[in-house]
Amino acid sequence: MTLGARRTLAALAVFAACAYLLRGLAAPICWAGLIAIATWPLHERLVRAIGAGTRSASAALLTGAAVLLLLLPLAYLVYESLRELPAATQLWATGRDSGLAAPEWLGRLPLVGPSLMRQWQASIGEPGALAESVRSVFGEAGFRTGRVVVVWLGHRAMELFFCLLVLFFLYLEGATVVGQVDRVLARQFGPRGATTKRLAVAAIRGTVNGLIGVGLGLAVLMSAAYSIAGVPHPALAGLATGALGMVPFGAMIAIVAVVLYLFAVAAQGAAFGVLAFGAIAIFLADHFVRPWFISGASHLPLVVALLGIVAGLETFGILGLFIGPTILAVGLTIWRELAAAPASAPP
Repeated sequence: MTLGARRTLAALAVFAACAYLLRGLAAPICWAGLIAIATWPLHERLVRAIGAGTRSASAALLTGAAVLLLLLPLAYLVYESLRELPAATQLWATGRDSGLAAPEWLGRLPLVGPSLMRQWQASIGEPGALAESVRSVFGEAGFRTGRVVVVWLGHRAMELFFCLLVLFFLYLEGATVVGQVDRVLARQFGPRGATTKRLAVAAIRGTVNGLIGVGLGLAVLMSAAYSIAGVPHPALAGLATGALGMVPFGAMIAIVAVVLYLFAVAAQGAAFGVLAFGAIAIFLADHFVRPWFISGASHLPLVVALLGIVAGLETFGILGLFIGPTILAVGLTIWRELAAAPASAPP
């Protein structure tokens, strides 16, 4: 074995040990990398506007913006929960004393209304049935379940902290890291390594913009539509629509649920309006806006992008929404280069 081969194996062993050591923080590190790659052009523009020597100011501004974007939906959910707390307390007391009556619109839901009414009456319609149902769900495992929830929340908070910490330092030292990556790729793979890296970055950036941007757009549009239609808590329903809208055609699940509710409360005109507006918005988003983002810069066919999104979601969870299309984009590039290479002359 040559000296170069031994050095390569030793470096791979060290990198594998580093990956194993950081395996518990892989998700926040990956999220930080995705956010940094997607917003890097904005970071560069801020650096040029503020001054080349003030990268830390741009890093702080963009990290603060990420904190707001991540925490504002959570703060809104907490605010809405606190607003509904008195009503929930009243419902609990009513269910304990005289049973919890089903809302009238529940029985008028198309197809599933009568079945839901029977289920409601059998589970929480009798006096004290609500408390009994809660006890049967938690029972003796209540303390253990509560402890698991606390531990889970602690882990999520720790992951969020490390994600933001890594994101700040990626903004701060990202140019140096990019230069090092370019030199390593040029040394190991030549010009094709730099081309593949550019494609992977374009795929990540396009996927992030296509999924999150479309989701936010749908959230804003549908929140306005729900408000006009008289849907209770339109911003919350719009937030759910936008979150599901990050997955192609997923927003239709939330829209159909809202439409069923509007039919149940005898608001047929509003139901048809929300359904038509939502269908048009989803059609435009999934057939024009999202493909333009995802397959534009990386030249990734739409069907390959959709396969990457669905397969990545199944394999890696939410993170796979962005990892899946990137892996397929790199693989497709390698395949195109192999297919375009001239055939070797026969012996």
